[in-house]
Amino acid sequence: MSWDVSLKNYPIEQVRSSNLKTYLEDRRWIEESYGREEVFKFKSPQPLYESKYIEVLIPSQEDLIDYNRMVEIAIDTISAFEDRSFEDVLSQVLSFGDLLKFQISTPKTKKGTIPINDGISLYKSISDLLVYSACAEISLQKSYLRRLRHAVDFVKKCQIGQSQYGSFVANIHCQLDRPKYLDPEVNRKFIPFGRNTILRILRGINDIKDSIQEKTSEPIINNYNEGLNANMCDTLIDLIEIGQNSNINISTSLEPVWEIPENIITDPSITPYAKAYLMEASEKLRGENPEEKRELEGYVYQLTRRPDEEENTIRLLAFDEENEALPVIIKLDAESYNLAIKAHEKSDLIRITGILKKDGRRWILDNIEGLSIINDS
Repeated sequence: MSWDVSLKNYPIEQVRSSNLKTYLEDRRWIEESYGREEVFKFKSPQPLYESKYIEVLIPSQEDLIDYNRMVEIAIDTISAFEDRSFEDVLSQVLSFGDLLKFQISTPKTKKGTIPINDGISLYKSISDLLVYSACAEISLQKSYLRRLRHAVDFVKKCQIGQSQYGSFVANIHCQLDRPKYLDPEVNRKFIPFGRNTILRILRGINDIKDSIQEKTSEPIINNYNEGLNANMCDTLIDLIEIGQNSNINISTSLEPVWEIPENIITDPSITPYAKAYLMEASEKLRGENPEEKRELEGYVYQLTRRPDEEENTIRLLAFDEENEALPVIIKLDAESYNLAIKAHEKSDLIRITGILKKDGRRWILDNIEGLSIINDS
């Protein structure tokens, strides 16, 4: 890295000496005596070549005049040793957690930017992928009718990092709780929820690779207990479509406190050929669509009356527990439909109860038990 004005863009002043020290200790750098109280000296865990080790000096006192400069040099040295970018190392120095990257390489992303609608869809798909992976860690199912609250809470703590030139990279920092025990061996037995969520995604992507090689969706379907569920398949299909038939390259930088299983590939890619197998796996994993009785509240935004049918259709914009919009198709009898017309004309909120299920990517409410206008004046 060149020491130019661009470094002012990095939040070096946010780095505490303890952050750097902990980062190095987690990665088994060896502290050595140095002879100056204001400086810690660390030696790399392995030699760079033959018996040549890398040494890093980090300030122990944050009131030193050259504190920021010393931090910059230390992070630059660490990034060179780890063969990672300055930004990635800095990110994990500042915040304990796993780093997950999704690289989109299309003609439109060469400058490190992405069309706004594609960008919104990209982050929405990544968020859903993490949510439904987390759902499987909470309650294992082949598919999910809705997102589980604890899974949503986990993803809310994740953070978005910067992109880079040459492609658009969605950097997601999944924050983890630091180990609770002093004994490292004990800590390794308690894998955090967030780490298992990431590992599930990586195992699932490996199953996709097997499906392509074997020309069948069976590896994805048979390994849903440790890999992809139907909802995760759908989000990966969305990512492939955003990538416009280019490979989606994924890379991870996992905190070394917990060992990475031998069968985990930390830098997999998803090819466009995966789409057909993901679609088939999603359909088979769903089987009979899950359904549940739900009371919904929302606004009628479309009305369809057909003279030749006893039932009439409305589209309701409802909201789930996380206040996410949920467009739902509902067939109503004449009396309820007239109430829906009245609510639509006045932009009133309605409440309706029925059996909610998902048909493909559409939400449908059947077996209606009642409809009422909440803001009826």
